[in-house]
Amino acid sequence: MVVPAAVILVVGGLCACAPLFKRVSQSLGRALSVLGFLVGIVVLIVVVDYALGFNFLSGSITDALAATSSPYLKYFLPAMILLGILLISRPIRNVRWASIISLALGLLASYFLRTLLPSLFTSSTVLVIVFLKDLFDFIGSVLAFPPIAIAVGLVNIYFGILFFSV
Repeated sequence: MVVPAAVILVVGGLCACAPLFKRVSQSLGRALSVLGFLVGIVVLIVVVDYALGFNFLSGSITDALAATSSPYLKYFLPAMILLGILLISRPIRNVRWASIISLALGLLASYFLRTLLPSLFTSSTVLVIVFLKDLFDFIGSVLAFPPIAIAVGLVNIYFGILFFSV
């Protein structure tokens, strides 16, 4: 599984560097954004699997980290989290319906939580959920800034190459 993790990191890193490729071709940049969205989902699934210790997909990553001599490879998890958020948030950041749906789901969730546990939740729950949605939008827009996206992409390509060398 180390080699597929390395492939995921390298492909995700290349997709994160899509602003570089947009200058060459708009269609190539869009194709990398679509591929990046799918790779971002896979990256977040692998991150959750590794972080929670399920080891369904990431069992050999732990063994590879123990066997490696590189001191930087232990920092791949935060880089993968940033990569996943970057790749997923890039194509949907300009879609207004996504914020409308998330607001509706936030209101629905706060309603059900308030009816189930009325003593713990007040009307400020809706504001907290809206704040978290806006915070996620802000983080997505910061990560979509081309120099930051390119830096995250290059770091993940580096980690992917380190995984190949294990």
